[in-house]
Amino acid sequence: MENIINALSWIDSAAATVWILLTIIMFWLLYKVYETEGRKHPVFHFGVFLLVLVWAYPLYTFLFNQLEVAFLGNLITLWATVVYMQKLRKLPIKEYKWMIPQIVWIIIASFYVGCMLVQKYLMA
Repeated sequence: MENIINALSWIDSAAATVWILLTIIMFWLLYKVYETEGRKHPVFHFGVFLLVLVWAYPLYTFLFNQLEVAFLGNLITLWATVVYMQKLRKLPIKEYKWMIPQIVWIIIASFYVGCMLVQKYLMA
């Protein structure tokens, strides 16, 4: 398990850059929804919710400083991202596939945190 965690340790240093890039993509998608459907559309509201959820992640993981909180936050954000992508897919905009990088990132980060949890509880 230690080898896997060491191999994925690059995630810690890349997280801020990836987070900013994914945020830019989400803002751009929100703009596309706003442009085609308006700000009162439920998909726009859900996109704002997802953006707040993503931006709150560093705050609550820093405040609670627990792997369990980070893992749960990842799972909730992954669920919300998949739901948002499905909602975007039903709109006339075709850029919904731009949510795939966020899904991939959350899966990788969740695997990393999950490995640390396994090490904490099963290999301690």
